[in-house]
Amino acid sequence: MTAKTAIVIGGGIAGCSTAYALAQRGIKVSLLERNAAIASEASGNPLAMLYPRLSGNDAGSEFALAAYLFSLKLYQSLNLPAVDFKQCGMLQLGFNQKELSRIQHVATQNYASEIVQYFTPAQASATANLDIVHDALYFASAGWLKPQQLCKRLTQHENISVSTATQALSLLKVNHHFEINTGTTVLESDIVVIANANDASQLHPELPLNTQAVRGQVSLLKASGYSQQLNTVVCGDGYLSPASYDTMHCLGASFANLPASTNRQCDLLLDAHDHQSNLDKLKHISPTLYAELQGNIQGGRASLRCTASDYWPLAGQLIDTEKLKANPPRASADVNSLPWINGLYMNIAHGSKGFTTAPLCAEMIACMICNETLPINNMMAGLLNPNRFQFKHMSLKRLAKMIRSAS
Repeated sequence: MTAKTAIVIGGGIAGCSTAYALAQRGIKVSLLERNAAIASEASGNPLAMLYPRLSGNDAGSEFALAAYLFSLKLYQSLNLPAVDFKQCGMLQLGFNQKELSRIQHVATQNYASEIVQYFTPAQASATANLDIVHDALYFASAGWLKPQQLCKRLTQHENISVSTATQALSLLKVNHHFEINTGTTVLESDIVVIANANDASQLHPELPLNTQAVRGQVSLLKASGYSQQLNTVVCGDGYLSPASYDTMHCLGASFANLPASTNRQCDLLLDAHDHQSNLDKLKHISPTLYAELQGNIQGGRASLRCTASDYWPLAGQLIDTEKLKANPPRASADVNSLPWINGLYMNIAHGSKGFTTAPLCAEMIACMICNETLPINNMMAGLLNPNRFQFKHMSLKRLAKMIRSAS
């Protein structure tokens, strides 16, 4: 049966990009967001940075680059105004020996110059329009965007209806469709995609997700006369944006691991120690900028990101865990013989890279649903398998890296 309707649970970048990918294929999508507006939680920071972190020729770099290039193409296609999306470029600095070795190794991988170039301090300084004392990788197409404006644009599609202040309390498969109980009504659809980050386990509790909430705080700094000259995003162990947000720089971000069930309001209060932690990162980027801006904090924002223990997103079709446990497969079993739940998918655990990685995962899920060729190879898609921790717990490591083949 061809899917005609879908419910996407969660209105952050994972949910909004998934809804968009499905809507583009003619599927009628209902997007459910528990808050009063979309992009209200981890996707609601003042600015998001769009860039890949590459290490060389490993799988992580391959995925990071594919996700970055896909997101760039998607965001460009949306014709966002310059005040919402700016490809100002980004410099990744070799600010210590470990980072210098990493960027030097990346430079040996023969990436196209339009993707990344290796810069001397003089070249980096000329590009940034400020003094940079480190060698750097320069990503000319990288930049920043305004998350809430992007998410609004993604959901302004004729095939998407958005329901805010609506929480999915339970999820039930009934014959060939799903029922979502919101407390006031029961919604039905052919497809469900769980994209509500740290709350995903509440809807599919039998599947171990191995996720953790990570508190991140960004700081907003009033620009100085000197810092206003900055042309690009500059990244060390933190990042500093150009003064593009109401004459403010966005500086971030702090990290603190929390239990995955944490959603207490106190966790979202701004913390002076985290502001200082961000400023300490600015020292590594530029001692001059640190001296200029250390007294210029005007505010900030804290949120709870969702990350998996192996730092890969959880994206793809879900397994019926109870049936899997009741009839454990052999390690050599055909992946298509497993008890997949037809129509149920997940797109979560993007950590601090959601605006880079979530759209590619959304596209992959839409391709799975519509039996289209995936935007990445099956081996890479297998690394995103949302059932992988359950398989590994059952000593089925081979199956943990595999996906269901298209029917």
